[in-house]
This record gives sequence, C-alpha cells and structure tokens, in this order.
Amino acid sequence: MEGDRTMPEYSHIQTYVKCDESNYKEVIQQFAAFLSKAGLDNSYFDSGLKWEVADNGFMYQGGNADAEEVPVEGLSLHVRPYVAGLTPEVFPELAESWLEVSLLFLTEEITADYRTGELICEVQPYIWSLMEQFADYYDQVGIYFTDEATGGKPWDAAVTGNNGELWSFDAAIIPKVLIDLYAAPDEQLFDYTYSGKQLLLARREVWGKKLWL
Repeated sequence: MEGDRTMPEYSHIQTYVKCDESNYKEVIQQFAAFLSKAGLDNSYFDSGLKWEVADNGFMYQGGNADAEEVPVEGLSLHVRPYVAGLTPEVFPELAESWLEVSLLFLTEEITADYRTGELICEVQPYIWSLMEQFADYYDQVGIYFTDEATGGKPWDAAVTGNNGELWSFDAAIIPKVLIDLYAAPDEQLFDYTYSGKQLLLARREVWGKKLWL
C-alpha cells in the first residue's frame, strides 16, 4: 500500500574492481588515495587491511569504516566509505573475485521526495563531483549512483549479461569499454551526453537538470 512505503536507508556511489588476495592491498591503497583527494577521512583504509574471506564466502574487511559528517551547502551529510569482496564461492556466475568500492549516504539526508527519488538541489553538485572523482580512479565498470533496492544490480548486469537490470541506476558514468552496452538510453527517463571516452547518464526525475551543463 502507498502509505506503507518507507524510505530506503542508504544511497550509494559504487563501482567494482577485479580484486583478490594478490592485489587487495594495492586496491585498498588506491581507495585510500581517492578518499584523501575527495577530502574524506581515509585512515581506516590506510591501516593495512588484509583480504580475509568469511565462511559464507564474502570478504567483509572493508565494511567497518565510520560515517563522516560533511558540510555541503549548509547541510550536514553523513558519508561512509565501504568496500566488500564478492567471490565466485557466493556468486557462481562470476569468473573471478570483485571488490565493491563505494560511498554510502543516508537517503533521508539527500532526498527531497522519496517516492520519486528526487535529490535535494544543494547536494546534487557534490554527489556528481564525487562520481567524477571516482571515474578518475576507476574504469573497469561504470560508476553508478543507486539506492538500496538497486545497489549492485547494474554492475551485475554488465558482468553477467542479465541486461534486465542494466539501467537500474539514478546516474552513471560509463567507461569506453562498456559504452556499447548502453547504446540506446531511454530519452524519456535519462538525460545523457558523451564526454571524451565516457557516457554520462542521469535519471530525469531524480536530478531534474543536466548535471554536466
């Protein structure tokens, strides 16, 4: 029922990196460098984390960072860096292990209308800027802005061919290697443009304006 809807707890900027025990340290150090450049606390990820897979096949080591309070245009946002390993033990369709690399936001702090997902105007430039900074560091798959219901789905679609979820995001920066997958955006749903070797996409009802103007 309409009245029973509740706001999802988290929204995410997320991407994924091929990662296992052999390059985990390097990937974590790269994430720490990204956080520093973005003006966020990187001390948790700069503390020598090790690749450790739990009995259930997940790699949780990067999940215990605290949220940081960030002032944005007179608002106070809680931003939490997060990583988690996804292995073929848990997802047999994967040929190798991947690491989710993300920033989490409290959805209630950034959303003007939870029914449509429309973002508060003041936070839009900040979130998009973080996505652009992500894209400076990561290009194996897209940089996606998702909510709790769609988190991970566009990445899963891109690597497994489950194209039904390919467009399950509110914004994305798509690298050259995946542009052919996104060759025909629905212009009623998305604003989009090509910038260099990247495709930029933003869901109209969420952003309400073209972020790249």
